Amino acid sequence: MFDVYGIAVDYRHLSLIADFITYNGDYRAFNRIGMEESSSPFLKMSYETTMKYLIASSTSKDTDWITSPSSALVLGQAPQVGTNSFDVIHDTSIGTK
Repeated sequence: MFDVYGIAVDYRHLSLIADFITYNGDYRAFNRIGMEESSSPFLKMSYETTMKYLIASSTSKDTDWITSPSSALVLGQAPQVGTNSFDVIHDTSIGTK
């Protein structure tokens, strides 16, 4: 579908979409209806109808623990994925004896 328009799509992006759609063991819509199942208010707001989700989250006192990449990006933080998902600890005492 994308080749007709000369658009190159990385297979990893399509893989992420497939993971989202099938995460619950069933098919989920990849639209605002499918996003309503998400527990992250910022994830919902980053997709569509921002004000709807903002008002609903505010009135129901929802909490977002910044666990999704979208919620981290909304707040200007690096998401906890890939090389940012762990810390490297270097023991400087080794070899100093």
